[in-house]
Amino acid sequence: MKIKPVGWSVFQIALLAGACLVRLPAAAQEIVPEIKEPEGVQEAQDCIKCHQKFSPGLVEAYLSSSMGRAGIQNPAIHEEVKKQRAPKEKTEKRKAFLVRNGQIACVLCHGDNHTTITETRGRVSNAVCGGCHDAIDQEYEKGGGHSPDPPEEYFKRSLAAPEFFGIPSPVLHLSRDFVFSQQGATAPPYFDPDPEFEGTGRILRNGCISCHTRHRFDAAEARRSESCQTCHSRAGNGVFDSYLQSKHGSIYRAEGSTWNWKVRMPEALPKGEYTAPTCATCHMLEAERYGDVKLTHKMTAKSVWSRGLQPLLAEGDQASEAGYKALFQQLRQKADPKRKAMILVCRNCHSEKFAGDYLSACDEVKLSADLLVIRARSILDGLARDKLLPAKKEPERPLTTIERAYLDMARHENVRTAMGAFHQSPGDVFWEGFARLEKTLHHIQALEGQMRENAKKQGSVTVLSQSP
Repeated sequence: MKIKPVGWSVFQIALLAGACLVRLPAAAQEIVPEIKEPEGVQEAQDCIKCHQKFSPGLVEAYLSSSMGRAGIQNPAIHEEVKKQRAPKEKTEKRKAFLVRNGQIACVLCHGDNHTTITETRGRVSNAVCGGCHDAIDQEYEKGGGHSPDPPEEYFKRSLAAPEFFGIPSPVLHLSRDFVFSQQGATAPPYFDPDPEFEGTGRILRNGCISCHTRHRFDAAEARRSESCQTCHSRAGNGVFDSYLQSKHGSIYRAEGSTWNWKVRMPEALPKGEYTAPTCATCHMLEAERYGDVKLTHKMTAKSVWSRGLQPLLAEGDQASEAGYKALFQQLRQKADPKRKAMILVCRNCHSEKFAGDYLSACDEVKLSADLLVIRARSILDGLARDKLLPAKKEPERPLTTIERAYLDMARHENVRTAMGAFHQSPGDVFWEGFARLEKTLHHIQALEGQMRENAKKQGSVTVLSQSP
């Protein structure tokens, strides 16, 4: 069953029509470089000579990478690019003729027109990586990658998040917004000049390089859980913090420096190279009951509850406690294949019964927390029905105090509770999660009482308690 919110009311604060929230970035101060950059088509061999003088760290990272080192680092890809035909003219790029003895020329990724490189700040689309890494590109870009939704749906939904209300563009550009590392983040129309999407945050959006940082693109680096912390820490998406507080994370911190990070992940646990799972081993391995363990870039394929926002998206009778319990069980059953797939990965170290029982307990934690959000939502619904809150959230109107409290509760504290459970953090399950949910619910109840009392005293139809 797919939840699709229709219309808009104060308790559906997670979504709005995307276009009304587009906020183009403010004009930045023009920085004039002291050195005039080259223009037009350049020779491939000149890239290293020039950049060794002006950006030596970048060059060193590239030369130490599997792409920059001499010798064939990846035989499968090397054989693939050799099949490509010769270029028709000097400026036409063909991969086979830009790879010499396994070393990849800079122009293969960036192109050879430096005017274009300067205008686009040297950015490279995921699609360029997919030119050689086609199977991975198919899994990541077209198979779910970092998001459970297609790129166009994820971007429009993220644009509609009320966190974007009133936030200055410079804050968004330097923050961890919702979309900068999603699949499609570096390809049109989600990248570069399209104004519909430019307002979402970072000018320099990432894609593959969110995990495989440039210009080393090191798989061993991406396998470490620290690779995930840039996006998955602190409020809103604190699963990295939850992981570190778990027993898995404590083993990782105590022993990870001794692990062999060069070994492929499907072999790491069975061969004893790792003694606990990392973020990547749980989310990037696929296991068969009686077969091989394989690596995949479909990172959300086993995410049972996705972003955990189900109470925000339920509608009609589903938004009552009884209705939501029924909906929850339907969604739980629908997600059962994902849960079973995760259990097969857990089986590296645990029995299937142990893993299954633990995930079932996590489901119950999520339901308990979700019901607190449903109670808070019913309060805002009642205030809107009694005309003490407007029934529609307009982009020009700031969130009221009670709406802001509900948003924090639903999008942050509730998610922290559920994700703390699924990532084995007892502190996040209760002290940073459920206990905060209860406290915020009490705050919302108190605000409701004040608003109704003020309306009664003033004889006013509508009383708004605005956030500062």
